Amino acid sequence: MMIRKNAFGEYDIYTIENASGAHVRILSLGATVQSITVPNKMGGLTDVVLGYDTPEEYLRNDGYFGAFVGRYANRIANASFTLGGRKYKLTANEGKNTLHGGVGLSKRSFELISAEDNRLTLGITDPDGSDGFPGRVSIRVTYTFSDDNELVICYEAVSDADTYLNLTNHSYFNLSGRDDILGHELMINADSYLPVDGELIPTGEVRAVEGTDFDFRTMREVKNGFYDHCFVLCGTPCARLYSPESGIMLTVETDMPAVQFYAGGATGVRLGKSGAVYGKNSALCLETQYYPDSPNRPDFPSSLLRKGERYISKTRYRFSVE
Repeated sequence: MMIRKNAFGEYDIYTIENASGAHVRILSLGATVQSITVPNKMGGLTDVVLGYDTPEEYLRNDGYFGAFVGRYANRIANASFTLGGRKYKLTANEGKNTLHGGVGLSKRSFELISAEDNRLTLGITDPDGSDGFPGRVSIRVTYTFSDDNELVICYEAVSDADTYLNLTNHSYFNLSGRDDILGHELMINADSYLPVDGELIPTGEVRAVEGTDFDFRTMREVKNGFYDHCFVLCGTPCARLYSPESGIMLTVETDMPAVQFYAGGATGVRLGKSGAVYGKNSALCLETQYYPDSPNRPDFPSSLLRKGERYISKTRYRFSVE
């Protein structure tokens, strides 16, 4: 396997293609997953993620389509936290709260570290004080795509000061490649989830899914699109997603403690790749991560990265035809 590099405006686009013709395209802009194109049950190929055709669209639009998200995926209440006895004020970009790190990294240019066989590594250094976060953080993200149609994303980082870090990928999946995801079937391997307030900040409660609309422990249809909640994982795989239309099954595995299931209910209407129209519930996200607002919740698993220690996390997306 080889990686092809092409121009994407002033940025680069890298294509990792396997023996079957399935491929993944990654942008240097935001280390973004621009497309994941895999076999379907009809013998063809389906692009299963939302995205855009030009860098201008990525820079102009919100939504984080396919983006590398950091420094802190999800929300931090009141755009602040206290660390080492000092209060840090962050960029507030969702009302009074911080979402996905504030200005964040999703619209920044990543540099090429290496591109060999089926593995691409991009990197970025975020200065001390960026969006209010302490520490100069050096980050690498590696994308590996196999002949078995498996995409592995590995996140690595080191900081020169204690800081909080929570990195993820924000791909929007539609395994049919069109219409909406309300007919998709989903399993999330979680016995509990985090209830939220009106600003989607966790209340602090960890609530059992049993007997609620949040019970996805066995495969069932995504019948409504109101979900934007963090699920507390209790085993592997993290999740499975299936489209009866295309026959494509996505299996997600991760070493992170939680996954944010966002059903796209707040996605506004916009034009995407090849003139596709995206809107409410056009796709869903399964963002593997630490709990939201964990810097302010000592009872949540800690996302603290100590000075000089290595942050490493891996999430695996396996595509098959069922």
